[in-house]
Amino acid sequence: MFSGEGTKLIERGLNQRNVKIENRSNILKILRNQRDISRKDISDQLGLTKAAVSSIISDMIDENLIVETGNQETGLVGRNKILLELNKDYGFVLGLLIAETYITLLVTNVMGETVDMYVHELAQDESVNIDETIEMIVDKALYLLWTNGIERKSVLGIGIGYIGEMDSINIDYIKSQISNRLNLTAVMSNNVKALAMMQMDFSSRETSENFLFVKYGPGLGMAIVQGGKIIEGSDHKAGEIGHTIVDMDADTSCRCGRKGCLESLISEKGIVKDIEKLGTKYSHLIINKNLSMIDYTSVNELLEIKDEPITSIFEQRYDYFAKSLANTIILLNPDYVCVYGVIFSQPKIFKMINSRVNDYLGANTKAVIRLSNLDPNSSAIGPAALALRKLFYNVGGYREYTQRDKLIN
Repeated sequence: MFSGEGTKLIERGLNQRNVKIENRSNILKILRNQRDISRKDISDQLGLTKAAVSSIISDMIDENLIVETGNQETGLVGRNKILLELNKDYGFVLGLLIAETYITLLVTNVMGETVDMYVHELAQDESVNIDETIEMIVDKALYLLWTNGIERKSVLGIGIGYIGEMDSINIDYIKSQISNRLNLTAVMSNNVKALAMMQMDFSSRETSENFLFVKYGPGLGMAIVQGGKIIEGSDHKAGEIGHTIVDMDADTSCRCGRKGCLESLISEKGIVKDIEKLGTKYSHLIINKNLSMIDYTSVNELLEIKDEPITSIFEQRYDYFAKSLANTIILLNPDYVCVYGVIFSQPKIFKMINSRVNDYLGANTKAVIRLSNLDPNSSAIGPAALALRKLFYNVGGYREYTQRDKLIN
């Protein structure tokens, strides 16, 4: 048993340790978003003394977390600033995205830059063997690390993202098996929420802590960001805009078990089916049927010339989407909406949706809709960002915290 005085000493030590972690974490986050910055600039931003910042940074340079990149003239004799930069190759994380029809695995450095990526298409004509799939993921993860010359000791952990509710498979089993097989700490989240974290952490365009992050393709999902934090809800299902009911009379059933859900009405899977019905003239618009991949550049061109069959397929769907998004904006009153997905990168489509949303909102409410600057073809960056946040930035770059608990919620 510890004495009262001994307990106080332990608590004091823990508090000092927590303060140090927080200061290191804040320094890393500044260097993540601002390259070539001086110790004085950092101390000014954090409100810490230059001596305190210099001491912390000295330790981080010794650990190879931070590197000095050169000098910047200040105009004062003998007062050139020494510029600092985060060592982007200090460590790496794996990002794994599990979807209904495919699995994406990638490696990023601590700056969130993709080093390499692998996409595996899942067979649709037979049931997926979970253990075989786990074996494949582990093998490909090791292969990606090996081919890029990344040592295992440099890997901080793995982030796992999943699309939808994943009721059909045991996602927790997959997480524990992959963590044990790779001997890495695993963190997990719904993919849309993980992408929203990526948007907050790695996009210099984000100036607000209150926005909606909406992902479209192949399904539809949303994350609600308030006060810089993602709202989870009592059952971690807050923001499921795709499963709001918009048309009970529609002849559609959703994977969630309801009828008339927004996602079931506007999903890319349904779009592919409708394009197929148009015959061979429009078959070139389907890049990959199994993955529900659509050539949106060509779709955009057809919408520009008001091609009737294509317009009839897309206009109704975008109207459903715009109406639901407008209702969500009215309910939550965000600063803006950040949209992510290949579909939004097409000018005609983006303009059509934006216009419809504002039409529904009326003159007294205007929506600011921004296109995410994240790569829409690499949504596994979301789980990677989750791993970086929890296993690197939030723990001040201390490696011991990536090994303490192999499974982190």
